[in-house]
Amino acid sequence: MSDFDQLRTATYATQFRAAKAASRILDWPVLGVAFALVSVVAWDLALLWLAVKLCRIVFL
Repeated sequence: MSDFDQLRTATYATQFRAAKAASRILDWPVLGVAFALVSVVAWDLALLWLAVKLCRIVFL
């Protein structure tokens, strides 16, 4: 393997590692936002269910 091939391979490997690290960094905020949305929806559904139960008890 020539010096040029070694340098090119090392450059590709470095670019691959950098791209992989960047994609990993982007995954965490997306997962955080998705988890927050799911949590908010779950709380809303739980509170709605509780309100329906209380209305049934009070008004029926």
